[in-house]
Amino acid sequence: MDKMIKCKDFAPRITKRGPFGGPSEYESFSEVVSAVNQWIESKTIQVINVETVVLPDRIEGTSDDVYGIAVSNGFYPVMISQGVTINCFQCVRVWYRE
Repeated sequence: MDKMIKCKDFAPRITKRGPFGGPSEYESFSEVVSAVNQWIESKTIQVINVETVVLPDRIEGTSDDVYGIAVSNGFYPVMISQGVTINCFQCVRVWYRE
């Protein structure tokens, strides 16, 4: 029986929190890629595909669940309707089989 395909998303982690809930600083996209490489090396998995995706702020299940409004080069404001934007990150998605 074939093993099921799974995926894991990696988002930029907070490196410095802003004062009083203000904007935080985040790791660069190259640091996210480095974390992905370390994760792949630490697992016994078959990598099927690696892609970049833009995911909304405060999603479930990415990296170590520490993310929020970004000021890094991985941050993109996306307009969802006239005058309403949501904050998104450039993330890495790994598709794999265990």
